Formats: sequence, C-alpha cells, structure tokens
Amino acid sequence: MADTQTLLDYLSVAPPSLPTGETNRTPNTTNEQYNWMQIRSIGVWPEFNYAQILQQYGHVLQAQINREPMPDSPPQEIRTEPMFANRFATYVDNRLRRALRTGFRELTHQLDTLRLTPLTVDLGDAAQIIDNFRPDLAFSRWAVSWKWDSSWATSEIFTLRREYLQVLSQVNFYMKQHSARYGFVITDTELVPIKRLDANGNLLLAQPVQWDTAGPGRLTILLGLWYLGMLGAADEEWQLI
Repeated sequence: MADTQTLLDYLSVAPPSLPTGETNRTPNTTNEQYNWMQIRSIGVWPEFNYAQILQQYGHVLQAQINREPMPDSPPQEIRTEPMFANRFATYVDNRLRRALRTGFRELTHQLDTLRLTPLTVDLGDAAQIIDNFRPDLAFSRWAVSWKWDSSWATSEIFTLRREYLQVLSQVNFYMKQHSARYGFVITDTELVPIKRLDANGNLLLAQPVQWDTAGPGRLTILLGLWYLGMLGAADEEWQLI
C-alpha cells in the first residue's frame, strides 16, 4: 500500500532556503503599456488567511495524496531571476500541480454544483499569449528579493517604493489582459497574493507568506499558491472585466 498523507500535510512543508550569490539590483521590467504610476491604491486582503482556507476547503485538504518528501539536497545559489524560476520549478511547481489535481479529484462530483473548472500550473510557453506579452506564470510575477520586497511599500527611499509599485503594475497588466481577479508576486523569500478590484489600478494585497514558513496551522507558500489556484478555478469569481 502506498505511503500517503493528507493534502494539508503535503502543503504544509517549506521549500529549502535559497542561497544567493553575487547579485546586482537593477530596475525591474518596464514597458510603455504599464508603469508604477498606474497603481492607484493598495489595500489589505484580510480574507486570505489560514482560517479562511480551512473553512472553505478543509474537507478537501483531508484528501490523501502519496507522500513526497521535499528534496533536501542543498540548492545551488541563485544570482538571476531565471535561476530562481528554475528553483521554483524544482521545489514548488510539480508539487503544486499534484496538489491541485488531488483537490479537484476530491471534488469530482461537485465541480458542476460548485461551478469550478479544474486548472493546473502552466509555465512559460504554456501560458496564453496576448498582444505578444506572455506572463512568466499566469497572472503572476517572479522576482528576486534584491529587486522586490514587500517592505519597500513603506520605504523612505523613493526608488525602492517605485520598484515595489513597478512590479505590481506588471502583474496588474497581466491580470487586466486576462480579465483575472487574482494574481501574486513570488520571490525567493516571500509570496504576496493579490486581488484586483477594478480596471483602474486598485489592488488588495494579502499579508506576505514567508518562503520558509512550515508546519501545522501555518499558511505556507504551497498552501497559499494552492488556494490561489482554487480561487482561480471558480467560474463566477476568477474573472473581473
């Protein structure tokens, strides 16, 4: 018999910490179609929390999934965003795909009633291309911690506040292209879930989820990404025109 664990336990582990090598803080991506000044307001998204996830999907998170230990070999250092994307694929992507499949399988007979459309994680070329723009991961933005940090929102240094908003403007642009309500920024140190309120640059941001958070009763990177996937699967909720 296969060695199994609950889906909640499967999502309650943390990826290994990612060491960084020689880094260079350069400006984040700019484009004539989006810029930092397009973010009008940023509020708090208080409903994105561990208690809400369990209230909404606690029964699904008790589904059984084959145990898969997190790789424990020391990861190589990262020095660029593509290197971080590679580590994300190694430690997060496949695990998240399995978790989403398990969750939707548990809801097989309720998908129509709940109006859910199963989805998965599509990277790179698998993501839909609109107007020659391709999101790195649908409605998300990978970044590295030396180029974006949630604490920069209140920095006294203008250039850091501008870079903070620039990345949000890029995610907001992707979300508007796809008429999506939900998105996120993820770095080698944190996950920041995003809810778009309208087409005018008004956003809600959840409390940052730290990369190394793990254990029972805690909102982890994996659980947060899984919940974003479930929110994105809701036919009547994911879209915002």
